[in-house]
Amino acid sequence: MKRAIRETVILFIKGGAIGVANIIPGVSGGTLAVVLGVYDRLIEAIAYFFKKPEKRKEYIFFLMKVFTGAACAVILLVNVMDFFLKEHFFETMFLFMGLILGGIPCVVTSHKDMKIRTSRILSFVLGMIIILGLSMLAKKYGGDVVPVLDVSLLNNKALLMIGVAGFLAGGAMIIPGISGSFILVLMGQYAVIISAVKCLAVKPLIFMAIGAGFGILVFSRVIEVCLEKITAITYYFILGMIVASFYKIFPGIPTDKIVVFYCLIMFVIGTGISFLLSKVSAR
Repeated sequence: MKRAIRETVILFIKGGAIGVANIIPGVSGGTLAVVLGVYDRLIEAIAYFFKKPEKRKEYIFFLMKVFTGAACAVILLVNVMDFFLKEHFFETMFLFMGLILGGIPCVVTSHKDMKIRTSRILSFVLGMIIILGLSMLAKKYGGDVVPVLDVSLLNNKALLMIGVAGFLAGGAMIIPGISGSFILVLMGQYAVIISAVKCLAVKPLIFMAIGAGFGILVFSRVIEVCLEKITAITYYFILGMIVASFYKIFPGIPTDKIVVFYCLIMFVIGTGISFLLSKVSAR
């Protein structure tokens, strides 16, 4: 009983971290799922939910714990994260960098055969190139992230666009290194969704949820096949994305020495939290 309660609490916390990551453009919820040690189970539960009825009950309880944590974090912390990103931007981003770094050892040891080979290096480089390419797009198109729109004025065409954006963002959410919220920024829907969450506007959130659900189902199946057929190459690809994501979310060095000190503290805290959560998962 105690073990089950502990697992539930840990999965809830990890889901919360993934949820918070997904509302910050540039920070990948998929990356945090990898470094926190829940990525493989998450992909399997989604990809085989309808194909393995004998494990469906297990999948339901697992997904409920993770997604409940994520949903609660998004609803309860969207305003908090908005405040920290505006008032303590550097410290917040260094915290997430620490969270990512602390889980990398867990990723490296997640497969028994991770020896360096040419095909795996190429996969690693390809993962880096994709993330760095998206980072260049972010610099060009990633400025409009302020939630200022009146979601009550959305028409059917706008709601359909939210659904399409949700499909692509949902797929991106489970791909390490790619930020689902960044995809929303590129498609001009980030401000709409954040506003909808803040005022709990049902219509746009339903369209977003439906689109994201289909996106997660489709992309999770592709990733699961890759993990089955070319496991090591897929992990190297994921590692390439994770390493490149540091460049994408690195906010630069603050000019204020006090802020630099706080950034280092937050980086260490993030690294420690991620490392400990990864270790607990491995038990």
